[in-house]
Amino acid sequence: MPKLSTRKILAVLISLGVVLAIFTSVQGVLASRSETGSHLVSGAMVNLNHDRLSVAELEAYNVQFDAYNNSSYHNGGGGCQSESWTNPNDY
Repeated sequence: MPKLSTRKILAVLISLGVVLAIFTSVQGVLASRSETGSHLVSGAMVNLNHDRLSVAELEAYNVQFDAYNNSSYHNGGGGCQSESWTNPNDY
């Protein structure tokens, strides 16, 4: 029977440790994905409460939203006044 060296035993133990580490990490990832109710969210204004607005609150929100979209900043206004007209010499 061949004699086992310390180097071979150490290599086998390290290999088993690496395999065990990979196995436990994969099991952890699979367990975290299977949780019920979990979902990925991203963005600057994520609302995790999922509140529902009343009719009055929704109307007030829509008025503010429309006022923001119809502001002069979105309609080409704003900035320097000299940018609002074109100079015929520029062409």
